[in-house]
Amino acid sequence: MPHTHPQTLSSVRNALRLLKLFTVETPDKRLTELAEELNLGKSTTSRLLATLMSEGFVYQDPMDRKYRLGQRITSLYNVIISTYSDLSDLAQPYIDGLVHETSDAVFGAVLEEGEVAYIFHAGNHQDAGVAAGGRSPFHCTSSGKLLLAYQKETEVDTLLSNPLQRYTKHTVTDPETIKTQIKEIKKKGYCITEGEWQEGLTAISAPMRDHTGLVISALTLVSRTNRMDAARLRLCTEKVVKTAMRISKEFGYIR
Repeated sequence: MPHTHPQTLSSVRNALRLLKLFTVETPDKRLTELAEELNLGKSTTSRLLATLMSEGFVYQDPMDRKYRLGQRITSLYNVIISTYSDLSDLAQPYIDGLVHETSDAVFGAVLEEGEVAYIFHAGNHQDAGVAAGGRSPFHCTSSGKLLLAYQKETEVDTLLSNPLQRYTKHTVTDPETIKTQIKEIKKKGYCITEGEWQEGLTAISAPMRDHTGLVISALTLVSRTNRMDAARLRLCTEKVVKTAMRISKEFGYIR
């Protein structure tokens, strides 16, 4: 169960939980499935669906009676894309340069609802397992840990209070260890992870800032670990940090 606040509305929270049950792997579901996954009665789940359908957030196929996300979601997604368009447009020349220099995949990521959301990418992202619009865990990715390092302490505590899933033998799930890690990340100004979310992948992240110094996104390079000897890791880390700083300067950040 996600962390809740005493002032939140249970009906709204359940509606949002319902929407998040639809994934790329399971884009449509029956009423019974949704009720079981929400741990709610069928009548309550049916009312939630009816409300969401009336606002266009959910659609029911008249043939198989399965539910799927509605077109209203697309409208909101377009708003998100336009919100980050300035960042993407300003960053693109620098990102393309980084891809050209390293031949690796490069991403821009933000922290949303306790997950890492990728807002743009360049290069061959297939090996990385994500693309623009995709999501990943915050506790075992370089983007997530980098962004976590710049959150308020109360927000860090809240995020780490939920169970942390182990994805590989390298995944760190102990909250206190992660807190120690993110302190070091903030001190160094970059984050490197190796095989914590997906075996065989190394990722390097550095912060992109606005004119006030606020970290607005993580710039992340993802490469196959077998391509990353110590010398190349140092070189790529320098390039990622330098590129993130150049993008930050485009937003008016002065170190």
